[in-house]
Amino acid sequence: MTYFYFFALAFCWGSAFLAAKNIVAGVDPLYGAFSRVFFGFLFFIILFALRRKSVKIPAKEIWKPWFLSSVLIILPFFLMFWGQQFVPSGVGGIFNGTAPIWTFIAGAIILKGEDSFTWPRALGVLIGIAGILCIMLPAANFQGSMAEFYGCLALVGMAICYALGNVFTKYIMVDHSTISTEGNIFHQYLFAFIVMGAVSLVFGVMPSKNMLDTKTVLSMIYGGVFSSAIAFLLLLALIKRLGALRAASVTYLVPIVALVLDFLATGRVPGLNEFAGIFLIFVSLFIIQKPVKK
Repeated sequence: MTYFYFFALAFCWGSAFLAAKNIVAGVDPLYGAFSRVFFGFLFFIILFALRRKSVKIPAKEIWKPWFLSSVLIILPFFLMFWGQQFVPSGVGGIFNGTAPIWTFIAGAIILKGEDSFTWPRALGVLIGIAGILCIMLPAANFQGSMAEFYGCLALVGMAICYALGNVFTKYIMVDHSTISTEGNIFHQYLFAFIVMGAVSLVFGVMPSKNMLDTKTVLSMIYGGVFSSAIAFLLLLALIKRLGALRAASVTYLVPIVALVLDFLATGRVPGLNEFAGIFLIFVSLFIIQKPVKK
């Protein structure tokens, strides 16, 4: 069952980028991002109601899920959907795989002493950044168009947001936990639903009925339910079985799943720069996540 959870989580996260690509093909990216939150929030409302879970939290603690929602849902979802307009879904998966690199950097700064600094780990960070540049720099050579390069930047921003969210989650919800898991999830999604809904109404272009074809609607439901809500539950199950460090190794499979699905859906074969970039990123992740002997 543990292996099933592991590969299911990799598939849910890796397929999120193809779903996002399907959505932004005809829908405004703001509304595309909002749809992922809408269906994820709806799933948790039904789940917690059926299981009769309390989602109440003290008023003085409400800022915690709101803050985490900003860095784990609102910002990365907006960046992801905007960036996927210009970047292949497989490339989006590669950039998502860089989150542990940024998590190590953020953890070393914010959680002082949590992740030991070593010169090999510093070298690992530099190797990972070199891998990112291998993928991004060719995108800056388009004739008169920098859209793909800016899309890559947005997806790097998404990965950085996830990294910050992971670090702050450990600090706020693990080391100083006073809120139930259900309350944390519910209020994160509630806050994201309100903020992203408002932003979409004010700045977005509401999709018309002819834009919402079967493929788009199914991608919206899949992204919200499977790539967000169910993926989160799978992650919790994996952490309980394997621990946080081993569960994080699912990151290695996410780019591979995204690239394979991109090929199956569009026939796109990654360029040599992408193969080189993902190789350097994998080397970086191996160095950074290797335990330090004390």
